[in-house]
Amino acid sequence: MRQRRQAALRLLLVLTLLAASAACLGGSSGRRVLVIMTPWTAEAERNSFQAVLTAFKAETGITVHASPTRALDQVLRTAVQKREAPDLAVMANPGALRSYAQQGDLVRLDRFQDRALGSGLVDLLRSDYGPPWSRAGEAVNGDPYAVMVKASVKSLIWYAPQRLATRPPDTWAGLVGVGRSMVQRGDTPWCLALADPPNSGWPGTDWIEDILLHQSGADIYTDWVDGKLDWTSPQVREAWQAWGQIFTAEGSIHGGPLTALLTGYGEGAYPLFTASPGCYFEHGAPVTPDPTAVTKPLPGKDYDFVPFPEFRPTPTPTPAYEVSGDLVAMFHDSPEAERFMAFLASPQAQQIWPGLQPESAFSANRAVATRLASGHATGSVARRIDELLTSSAILCFDASDSMPSSMAAAFNRAVLDYLNDPTRLPTILAGLDKVRADAYPPSTQSSVCAHSSPGQEAK
Repeated sequence: MRQRRQAALRLLLVLTLLAASAACLGGSSGRRVLVIMTPWTAEAERNSFQAVLTAFKAETGITVHASPTRALDQVLRTAVQKREAPDLAVMANPGALRSYAQQGDLVRLDRFQDRALGSGLVDLLRSDYGPPWSRAGEAVNGDPYAVMVKASVKSLIWYAPQRLATRPPDTWAGLVGVGRSMVQRGDTPWCLALADPPNSGWPGTDWIEDILLHQSGADIYTDWVDGKLDWTSPQVREAWQAWGQIFTAEGSIHGGPLTALLTGYGEGAYPLFTASPGCYFEHGAPVTPDPTAVTKPLPGKDYDFVPFPEFRPTPTPTPAYEVSGDLVAMFHDSPEAERFMAFLASPQAQQIWPGLQPESAFSANRAVATRLASGHATGSVARRIDELLTSSAILCFDASDSMPSSMAAAFNRAVLDYLNDPTRLPTILAGLDKVRADAYPPSTQSSVCAHSSPGQEAK
């Protein structure tokens, strides 16, 4: 606790000193305007991030322009190849972060130590954020390259409380059984939407990752992410087959497989809220209700969640959750960009986005998440997710996001192929092993899984 306070005080002192020296830069008119490339094209996300940029300008006088694109990875790679990289960018995933860092395209955060910025910033990331959040921003040899803007939990099953007689079961077998019963009486249990060009398929990879984590544990999950476990191994094959249990049966998916393949992932939960429910469950990060709905669905009343179900008869002593987050890294070093990175990591900035979207955006800063939780109603959706992030659980960063880009892209395509024709699973997994043989560097050792509480370790 003392180390976290000291790190926060150091960072606050740095920000104060930098603010005091603002006049040396000639005022806001003399500052270089920064550009940051982002993936947030939806209005709510775009506005929330703009609120962060507005707060930064109010404090420093520095303007940061956001350049949003859904095809962030592709657009950014092209810009870097043309030597036209923005000042900063949100990384598509930790795998992309590693790639840019290995190529020497990014600025290390600890390079700022001579200006008394990097030391405080890096210390803060490692103490107040802790694993796996700080590790997700470390690329080459554990060097720090990125700040986590916001966090998300994926190991959640969403449902409409007023449309179910009971909460979803807390075991996998129970969940599968409920789905089959629904199909037998003519209802459709599951929402599923996989389209997100050019990255279609990733909502399905989230399913398989979550199943593997809960079925086989964090050690197997980590070996798989690191390319040390065959895709044709029993553990990975069984995870795909378990997903197939609930999605390949006729009548289990809203609109059928073709609709799932063609529906944009952001619209996947809309059928939960129609007058006659089109489906009853969805998996993943917080759902997105239809923004055109006459009556806005209320969290906790019209939609709620339960943690991902257990595969074992009795719960594991330490629960595990798959998480993800958005990382910002620097392509061009400047005093203005350094100030922006320090601001993003600060408690002040970390509260802005979750304050605007409390049910869908969360802070990876444990102190901020704890404070936010105390401000939400007991038992509310936002409070329970904040409490989950600050509990003693094992948090495992999204597997495909942590894999090399070529492996993640092949995984996305494989999900689409499997849903289209489940009988091809052996061929699909063998093909993924062929990609794995070339995708990984000679030695890969990640730390995608860790206890959410600093001072504890998980492989």
